[in-house]
Amino acid sequence: MSNRRQFLKQSALTAAGLAAAGRAGSAFERFLNSPLSSPDKSKVVLVRNKAVVDASGKVENALLERMLDKAMTTFTGHSSAADSWRKFFAPEDVVGLKINTLGCIDIKGTDYAMHFASVIGAVANSLRRAGLADKNIVVWDRSEEEMKEAGLTMQSDPGSMRFLANKVSRRDAGDYGETTYPVGSVTSRVSRILDQVTTSMINICVPKTHGGAGFTNSLKNHYGTIDNPNRLHANACSSPGIAEVNAIPIIRKKQKLVISDALLMVTEGGPRWDRRFIRPFGGILVGIDPVAIDAVALSLMDELRKADGMEPLGSRVPHLALAEQLGLGKSRLADIDLVTVSA
Repeated sequence: MSNRRQFLKQSALTAAGLAAAGRAGSAFERFLNSPLSSPDKSKVVLVRNKAVVDASGKVENALLERMLDKAMTTFTGHSSAADSWRKFFAPEDVVGLKINTLGCIDIKGTDYAMHFASVIGAVANSLRRAGLADKNIVVWDRSEEEMKEAGLTMQSDPGSMRFLANKVSRRDAGDYGETTYPVGSVTSRVSRILDQVTTSMINICVPKTHGGAGFTNSLKNHYGTIDNPNRLHANACSSPGIAEVNAIPIIRKKQKLVISDALLMVTEGGPRWDRRFIRPFGGILVGIDPVAIDAVALSLMDELRKADGMEPLGSRVPHLALAEQLGLGKSRLADIDLVTVSA
């Protein structure tokens, strides 16, 4: 039996085993039962304004907040951003903002790195206006080391907005929950922050190329959620890999929204932030289907690559179709209702 056939067989078994535990609370199931999208298409909102970020990565914060509010109201159909957030989160929720600060060493101390704080600030301010207290907002990622390289300051006071990490250094063992979840033939544990600190999560991801997976955005962001991503990089992170990680029940249950920070994209050389290939795009993508968000972000990145004379990523990114096979979302642009708004 070929590796491909073995993978599909294992994927089917994994999906069946996870269905009862995770599907009812998954982002994709909410999508199917939600007026935000039709049963046949996933809704994704793109709000774009080139003036929000300059070539050095400096962000116009007030404009960014308006763009985010516009994305939320357009996605939900509510007249206010506060009402839009309340569709996903109650004041008593502890909302985790899962960011991705991997690969920032080369941009440490620059506006490129500082843009992370701008995006986090925009989301936090909008959540506050919706009634969420600072103590109920938790910003987290894989390691303190990487978060500090992105210009963030760690903060664990439970009465304030917290900045936490799974571990201190990217090389540490880290702090993960005791429950193990099947990821194909591998088992993984998830961040204790996701497992025990937060009640729900926003996946705040960044579109970059990736030497192994071809492309990273919302789906691969969860390699920073599990304890053993090093075991899941074979065959473009797909045998097993990204798709199965996103089928882990607690991830599917707690992830309520995806915000793709497309202010800047890394069109080559990722996942490191290689300054030669950082391109200002000035966009924010919002949706509840992580596969659809990634499919749209990938198409936008390929447009930037084409402008630079580079080939599209195409077959280098198998995990989107595999994620759709596991019922995680829509991977074809024809199945995505993309609403583009200028702000």
